[in-house]
Amino acid sequence: MSLKYRPEVDGLRCVAVMLVILHHLNLPGFSGGFVGVDVFFVISGYLITGIILAEVKTGNFTFGSFYKRRVIRLAPAYFTVLLVTAVFAWLLMLPAELENFSVSALYSTFFGANFYMWDAVGGYFGAGADTTPLLHLWSLAVEEQFYVVWPVTLLLLYKLLGGGRYLFAAVVVALILGLAVSEYGAVHYRAAAYYLMPTRAFELLIGTALAFVPLSLLDLVPRLARVVFGLLGLGLVIYGNVFFTEATWFPGLNALFPCVGTALLIAFARFDDPLLGRLLASRVAVGIGKISYPAYLWHWPIIVFLNLQLVELTPLVCIAVIIGTLMLAALTYQFIEKPVREFRRVSWPKVVGMGFALPAVLFSSAALSAIHWQGIPERFDEELNRKSAAVLTYADAVRGRCNEGPVKSPLGPDECVLGAEKTAVDILLVGDSHANHFSGMVSVLAGDAGLRGYDVTQSNTAFLIGVERFYRQGDQVVRQGDFRARNVVIEQELLPNRYDYVVLGGSFLGHYSGGLFSVDLTAPETPTPAVFREAMVRTITEIIRHGSIPVLIKGNPVFSFDVSNCTLNNLRFGLDKNCNLAREDFDERFREWSQFVGELSEQFDPLVVIDPAQVMCDKHRCYSELDGVPLYKDSGHLNYEGSKLTGKLYVEQFGNPFTSVLKGDSDQ
Repeated sequence: MSLKYRPEVDGLRCVAVMLVILHHLNLPGFSGGFVGVDVFFVISGYLITGIILAEVKTGNFTFGSFYKRRVIRLAPAYFTVLLVTAVFAWLLMLPAELENFSVSALYSTFFGANFYMWDAVGGYFGAGADTTPLLHLWSLAVEEQFYVVWPVTLLLLYKLLGGGRYLFAAVVVALILGLAVSEYGAVHYRAAAYYLMPTRAFELLIGTALAFVPLSLLDLVPRLARVVFGLLGLGLVIYGNVFFTEATWFPGLNALFPCVGTALLIAFARFDDPLLGRLLASRVAVGIGKISYPAYLWHWPIIVFLNLQLVELTPLVCIAVIIGTLMLAALTYQFIEKPVREFRRVSWPKVVGMGFALPAVLFSSAALSAIHWQGIPERFDEELNRKSAAVLTYADAVRGRCNEGPVKSPLGPDECVLGAEKTAVDILLVGDSHANHFSGMVSVLAGDAGLRGYDVTQSNTAFLIGVERFYRQGDQVVRQGDFRARNVVIEQELLPNRYDYVVLGGSFLGHYSGGLFSVDLTAPETPTPAVFREAMVRTITEIIRHGSIPVLIKGNPVFSFDVSNCTLNNLRFGLDKNCNLAREDFDERFREWSQFVGELSEQFDPLVVIDPAQVMCDKHRCYSELDGVPLYKDSGHLNYEGSKLTGKLYVEQFGNPFTSVLKGDSDQ
């Protein structure tokens, strides 16, 4: 059973997909274009729940027919794009890249892409996101996971509560609870909240709740009021698109802007209304809306392969991407999606078997083969393969939940082992993502010294006792809610364990020169180096008071661009780009921080300073690659192999700071 066709809803799909495409092209004014996905979620919840309700009320609903429709609607275009993307991946991707792609394809085949992206990519804007061809399939995974749970839940609630206001109230309660879960997740588990279904479910439930409200009732609202509400809804979506950025906590409460906006548009926009209704129901908007699903599928792999081939997204290239995406989408719609509608007459076991199970087996077999053969390295030169493999080793992926674990209950030492496999834990590594990227180096140093380490790290959370951290979000100064909470756990629960060494890693250069810290909840408007200095002194003092030796990782050279693939691309494409940093530039940038580190060494006799720049730089330049191994994963973070190599070279050239007898041997 289908609902009455509403062309303005297809027009809204056009808005959603264009927001996403223009956002992914990094066009000005679309920093928050990712909210287009939220628009899709609300539309989906509205339409699918409306169909289920109509069938339940007439006694025609069956799970077989429901999932048959889902396969017919999604699988043909989905597997077509997956096939074409896999072919280009095989042709263009280096072995490590192809191996990662194959794992993502395996997850995507069974609509589990969101789990892979959460684990391997991290945040939606994380390192490597722009070279992950199937990144965008996370949203389809969320949707399908929701529809595994929702039909049976709705049917049970319908039988228990009937189809009236009690069922509607239950949906609203679930929506509110889902919103609370999402907001908590967005604040405390940002990457997980972005990708996982439980923190996105409330968005689909907003559409679901709207499906309970008859259009005939909404039509009683005066026409002028409907127009105003529709414009308000469009304004909320546009607000999210224009003002949201990668720094915005999302989804959570912020997702209400696009979601409520979409609900208002669905509820009050009509194709025969002046301005907005006619615009959404226009021929162009409806046409793009009808092909929005294949357009969403096609656009991102196109952009990723351009990124991999170092094609700059100039205005002309962006126009070509948009035209190419819409053309491929139109062809997919005309020659794949429309013909397969004939399978509506076929029984659901045959549709599910031939339309999903068979291609799933074929794709998973191909993906597993590529994984087994380690990305088929014979296709490329060995040096290229080695460099690529190093670049793609991300410390956050290697260390798993030891980084970004629960704020107040981080994983224990038995789950986060660095260095030697022994009973006693000798070294505690704490800090932010820079501490995390040094976990490979610390593991090498600890292992060489016969010591066991334990890493507890969290992005943007350097271990500084007694302060709050703030950051700028647009023109506002916002408190980082979990900064002090995590550091209190380290101070009160971990330091008393009296580890031999407590290693401090962090983006200390940035914190020293531009950090916003306060001893209370008063938000500072300008950088606070004095507060940072006091917090660092207080932290080192506490470490010593608990009987541990403080070890400070001074930091590594930071580039002005993503240098991770620089030497790789020079070799791969015959380029001659400068992949190094002038030593004088590095020294000037680190000058004040280096002076403070020197003061700390004078003040605290037990303090050990590890300076990775000693092996990464010579008198003239700082290198992004050593011994043929690229060191970085972006402009400032090391990849895991680079981090380990830095530790190995440090031991060879300067000895091991964890076994040096004389204080200061490590930084002479």
